[in-house]
Amino acid sequence: MADTVWSTDTGEAVYRSRDPVRNLRLRVHLQRITSSNYLRYQPAAQPGKDLIDLATFRPQPTASGHRPDEDEEEEVVIGWQEKLFSQFEVDLYQNEAACQSPLDHQYRQEILKLEGSDGRKNRRIFTYTDSDRYTNLEEHCQKMTTAASEVPSFLVERMANVRRRRQDRRGMEGGILKSRIVTWEPSEEFVRNSHVINTPLQTMYIMADLGPYGKLGYKKHEHVLCTLKVDSNGVITVKPDFTGLKGPYRIETEGDKQELWTYTLDNVSSLAQPEEEEREQRVFKDLYGRHKEYLSSLVGTDFEMVSSWVSCGTTRARVL
Repeated sequence: MADTVWSTDTGEAVYRSRDPVRNLRLRVHLQRITSSNYLRYQPAAQPGKDLIDLATFRPQPTASGHRPDEDEEEEVVIGWQEKLFSQFEVDLYQNEAACQSPLDHQYRQEILKLEGSDGRKNRRIFTYTDSDRYTNLEEHCQKMTTAASEVPSFLVERMANVRRRRQDRRGMEGGILKSRIVTWEPSEEFVRNSHVINTPLQTMYIMADLGPYGKLGYKKHEHVLCTLKVDSNGVITVKPDFTGLKGPYRIETEGDKQELWTYTLDNVSSLAQPEEEEREQRVFKDLYGRHKEYLSSLVGTDFEMVSSWVSCGTTRARVL
């Protein structure tokens, strides 16, 4: 255990990809490092003595079939915007009265379907997608400084609204040709609304419920493992970065019984086949060729040529 190297760099990393983001796959491995509060080993029986076998104190399997030792470690492969329910959400949406929106009713149907089949593939690791209320509240409550009495500025509020926009709400391509590119007399409201970056983002949170065994489903035990953000330009922001060759990240819980957890993040997205890459290159080449022809048709070729005996040159230039 002393040889374990922890990764303390929890900053974000930025990637750019031309592939559809739906092909993104992450493998999350979560493990408890601190010792458990139950006995693992069964000592040898001592005949002739009135002793209680320590195996008697071993917890029995739960109704779901999970033993406590299985609760010490978990590994899940998660796709982009894939919804994995937490124990809190499972308990909440089983009550039909708690469903207030169409999304809540959809989650209720999915949970009931999972309960009727083989059950969930996750226990501690779960996700919040871009449509969940947690994502909107988390982004709206982000602070820019460490001051306790911070008042959000106008720019902060506008950027929070931009982050909550959906990619499917952006305008159709080509619509800019019909709009005014330059506004010669901008109003004050136009300046205020246009003074932000309007690139829409989609956000996804990979979470973990680090509560003690048998007490899952409490909000106070939820911790963020990874934050993923993708914009319409193919820019992927990961915080913290993929583990790679670095050591695992660590989380130390608070409370009377402190626990130490480690987790790793690995990109396990499937690589494109050579045939698919070749087909994609042909499509891009054809697309660029058509765009070049379109630009040439806009410019035209009817130019008045300069006489061959006329030579031109720059005699003086001034930088403004």
